[in-house]
Amino acid sequence: MLSTHLRPLPPSHPSAGGRPWLSIVTPALSLLLAAGCAGSRPVPATAARPVTAADSARVRALAAEQAGNGTRRGVIGVPPFASLGRDTTLVPLAFALADLVSTDLSLSKGLTVVERARLGEVLRELDLAASGRVDSATAPRVGRLVSAERLIFGSVEPLPDGRTIRLGARIGDVEKSTVTTAVDARAPLAEIFAAEKELVFRLFQSLGIVLSPAERAEIEQQPTKSVAALLAYGRGVQRTYQGDSKGAANAFRQAHRIDKSFQGARDREIEARVIGAIGTSNPVAIPGVRPLDRAISTAVDRLNRPLDLVTNVSRAVSTATDPSFPNAKGIIVITVVRP
Repeated sequence: MLSTHLRPLPPSHPSAGGRPWLSIVTPALSLLLAAGCAGSRPVPATAARPVTAADSARVRALAAEQAGNGTRRGVIGVPPFASLGRDTTLVPLAFALADLVSTDLSLSKGLTVVERARLGEVLRELDLAASGRVDSATAPRVGRLVSAERLIFGSVEPLPDGRTIRLGARIGDVEKSTVTTAVDARAPLAEIFAAEKELVFRLFQSLGIVLSPAERAEIEQQPTKSVAALLAYGRGVQRTYQGDSKGAANAFRQAHRIDKSFQGARDREIEARVIGAIGTSNPVAIPGVRPLDRAISTAVDRLNRPLDLVTNVSRAVSTATDPSFPNAKGIIVITVVRP
């Protein structure tokens, strides 16, 4: 059994200074886990790193979500499209097309598109990265966490004739928790690029965005005409959402090998390799506690979801470095009891 307790210190405590305090003690957690998990494989302690501005931004995003005011006007998010049907080859196609739609929408000055990295972080935190699917049930929280006013719900579906692919998209309003406009485009697989452009222009029309001639001309440009390269690119996008930087880089490299003119694939390969070299942290359940064990971290994550303490930040939190907690301090105690 795994439990967590949030216990404030009494005002008389020498570190309290007469106020409630929040102190996260990573060494204490390591000792507790080691004592409770006797006989299991020891987990090495990891040194904490300083809090960054991005960490504070994530904490503020969670607070904004809880307050219900986390959306910003004109901001739109494009999660991976859903692949409908039994054809598994359409899964990377769905990821690729959502990525292309996101890129095309970002070319308009009338919209601000949520960054892929931020959207990927949220999907991984909510355990949605494997499928990439965001529906009406999860959309409000996803939208608020990424500060999006609206989300695009897309789908890729093979039609009964066996040759035609249908691209569908609906626009979800995050604040109202409603899904309104539905648009679609259809084409054979070989002409899927033209269908994607048609879908994008219909989305702009539904969103009330008037494009300038220069914007329209830029959006009409196709990054590749190779379906094979697009499928490889989609596998790279899927690996990116799953946090697999190495797999993503390999897939993007394959896409560029298939079509040397596919510069977008080359750019994404470089980006994935940089992220892989820097390293990314696994999601952790409590701000300030680095991941000691994936199973334990996941269990604590589930326990703390109602407390809105879930975050993928793996850095220490203190009043000295994090403005999100100017006065609050306390002790988090995790007890692991083995049968």
